[in-house]
Amino acid sequence: MKNIVLINASPKVNEPSTSEYLVDAIGKHIDDATTNKFFINVRHSIAKHKTREDFETIFNADAVIIAFPLYIFCMPGILTRFLEDYYKFYIERGEATSNVKVYAIVNCGFPEPEINLEAIRVIKSFCYHINAHFRFGILIGGGGMLHGAKDAPFMKKTLTNLNDAFLTIAKDIENVELNKLENLSIAVNFPRRLFFFMGNRNWYAWARRNGLKKKDLYRKPYR
Repeated sequence: MKNIVLINASPKVNEPSTSEYLVDAIGKHIDDATTNKFFINVRHSIAKHKTREDFETIFNADAVIIAFPLYIFCMPGILTRFLEDYYKFYIERGEATSNVKVYAIVNCGFPEPEINLEAIRVIKSFCYHINAHFRFGILIGGGGMLHGAKDAPFMKKTLTNLNDAFLTIAKDIENVELNKLENLSIAVNFPRRLFFFMGNRNWYAWARRNGLKKKDLYRKPYR
């Protein structure tokens, strides 16, 4: 039985996240008969002081899948802290991780999936330092719509592509060879101008909820 660790690294606290949706979705593609699946929520792990326990689980994994949103063109702060602490744990153990495969699923609020590339490079570098095999990443543009509009007709092709990407991960986990695989890019099939129009309206709505006006979003307090 292989040990598969699925990590949700969304910083969100009490609301649904796209990363959680992605972790649950790919978990369904991994065979229960041949694997032991372990789900880790990074925020809960840190808040409940159970990182040591979770690090042991990751250390003994055959494959690790990390799902997270793009924050300022890279990883969320809590994931950076989590991986830094895991690296210290790894060094303290003084043992080499054997053949663990790592996959990253990154979603961003921009329609272009390639904006996630820098975050993928960081995960790849991290894998190098813990002697793990980074296999490939799934780069998702317009990721928020996967959760919020997944039942809309225009999402059908995107979800099909996402499903195919998950199957690629599942097959690669079972494959004993380490053939080179490229990152997979997935974009939401939605008009770009309308995408940004709706995104801006969402920002305005959030501003009003926090007692701000539209013009406050354009302030430059540090200029």
